[in-house]
Amino acid sequence: MKIASVILGALVAVGIGSPALAQVDPDIQLGSKIPVRPEKPDPVRDGLVRDRYVSCAYGPHQKQIDGLLVISDPLTVDFEGAGIEESKMFRQWNIRECFVMQGDAVQSSISFSPSAFRYMMLEAAYLRAHPKVPANHEIWAAKPRDYVTSGDMLPTAKALGIMSDCIASQDPVNADKLLRTASGTKAEKDAAVALVPALSACIVAGQQLQLKPANIRGFAADGMWQRFVVGAPSAGENTPPEAQD
Repeated sequence: MKIASVILGALVAVGIGSPALAQVDPDIQLGSKIPVRPEKPDPVRDGLVRDRYVSCAYGPHQKQIDGLLVISDPLTVDFEGAGIEESKMFRQWNIRECFVMQGDAVQSSISFSPSAFRYMMLEAAYLRAHPKVPANHEIWAAKPRDYVTSGDMLPTAKALGIMSDCIASQDPVNADKLLRTASGTKAEKDAAVALVPALSACIVAGQQLQLKPANIRGFAADGMWQRFVVGAPSAGENTPPEAQD
């Protein structure tokens, strides 16, 4: 329970504007490099911009993005392997229009990391594949991961992948619920808090994480995509229907 208490304490601290207990590479902080106006932080407005972007960017480019996600991992996105020039991606796919449509809420200069883009698209792909929480989730198995990260950062990528897969296995219902909340809202924070028991069971020893709802959302999206989009029901089982209201 000690780990769970620390995680919950960090989430509460974030909720009142204090820094999180630990740090993680800024490149995996979701949306952390999307500049927005006004300068004074407005989590709900920023979250609305983020959510509209996710929907706008994924839909018209689903096939290309799905292919890109397959050759990515928590730290690296292989744009070259997908035949995409990262520097030209926004112009080629007209993704800038997603921000322009937000009007004065967003500046014309757009920048965020490949990892932030990946986490947002994982969420979009999962929600497109599953309009409702998958039923009979216990019979689904995550597809074994292939990593494109190499060298000294490979252990970190693997640790993040293991943790995300564990979250989806431990508590897929609350992970799904988190992904269906509006970003930056109290509902998102409450859903992240509900995942504390799973997080406490899944954090790899020695792992340092920034315990913000947005980051937990990204880890949940990664695990749910790996299990319920590229994964499959166990052998001998029929594909389960979506859960009913």
